[in-house]
Amino acid sequence: MGAAAIAGFLLAEEEEEEEQQQQQQRQTVQERRGHRRITTRRTNYPRHRVFRNRVSYLGLTEEQCLKRLRLSREAVTEVCRLVQGDLHGESIIRTALPVAVKVTAALNFYATGTFQAPTANITGISQFAVYRSIKEVTDALVRHAPTYLNFRTDEEQQRQRYFFAIAGFPKVQGIIDCMQVAICAPNNNPMAYLNAEGYYSLNVQIICDHRQKIMNVNACFPGGMHDFYILKQSEVPLIFEGEGKLNGWLLGDLGYVLQPWLMTPLHNPFTAAENRYNVVHAQTRVIIKQTFGLLKKRFRCLDRSGGALRYAPEKVSKIVTVCCMLHNIAMDSGLSLDLDELQPIEDEEDHGPQQPPALDQPLQGARQMREEIIAQFFSS
Repeated sequence: MGAAAIAGFLLAEEEEEEEQQQQQQRQTVQERRGHRRITTRRTNYPRHRVFRNRVSYLGLTEEQCLKRLRLSREAVTEVCRLVQGDLHGESIIRTALPVAVKVTAALNFYATGTFQAPTANITGISQFAVYRSIKEVTDALVRHAPTYLNFRTDEEQQRQRYFFAIAGFPKVQGIIDCMQVAICAPNNNPMAYLNAEGYYSLNVQIICDHRQKIMNVNACFPGGMHDFYILKQSEVPLIFEGEGKLNGWLLGDLGYVLQPWLMTPLHNPFTAAENRYNVVHAQTRVIIKQTFGLLKKRFRCLDRSGGALRYAPEKVSKIVTVCCMLHNIAMDSGLSLDLDELQPIEDEEDHGPQQPPALDQPLQGARQMREEIIAQFFSS
């Protein structure tokens, strides 16, 4: 092999060794940089994080519980028991919220009508955790609503007796009316939710008994929907017309069309008996207005004075249903409110009832039923 060839071979070997050394140096630098990045991340996140103290109803006095949650400690315990299976920890995360904290956050929102920051300050959890708690507790409670919102057949005769004792109207099973619950303009079909008063709402149908307990609620219809249309689309007609129907009728205002099971006032009473019928009808029906007042006083999230609910109509529907259910729990616990302290509800009281559509006319049998009631109970 010539000298030139040997020199070329040695030069190639030196170049290859130099390239390998440079590659090793670059790899070492990258490893060191990666190690520094990992070390930096670890120093930014301490191993032991510090959380604020969480507050539940268990840390409140009875008076504080009634003021902030509108329920007694015993009633809140019942609510926690109801949702325990739905909310109890499927999560294995060490920082998961206890059921009592979630329920306290949701109840405080229903009761105060204030949005998430004040509730977060009370419970000691983040605003996002409050949002999640409201959603989870509402979804859990609405599953139990049928147990608390129903026409109890074993109280049928009792309802008739107590309603008759109010002013003398016979065979009444309940009072029906609708109330508006303000919401923000929804993304889909907002004009359907614009009510006659010029704001967006749900038109909520409620039936109450003589004790101001709620037996039926339908919160699925937009604020611009007519009261009588909501009634026709609801389950109520089946309760009074289907198999095992209730014996008696509901009382409704002039926004409804007379039915054999729904007595309404006379548009133009002529005789003394007809006038007495209208007076007694109005005296008995005032209970539904009182029920609306109690409901909105107890759960300010439903009252327009606290601002519109900032949720989609589907979620507001659940919130309304849950508040009606909790209202009944409060009534069963003997937690009444002073009617004299109730603020006026402009949505419900100051504006007359809607006139039913012209196409909806009373059945002849319904007219005959009302005439018989007038003749038998109000003519003397």
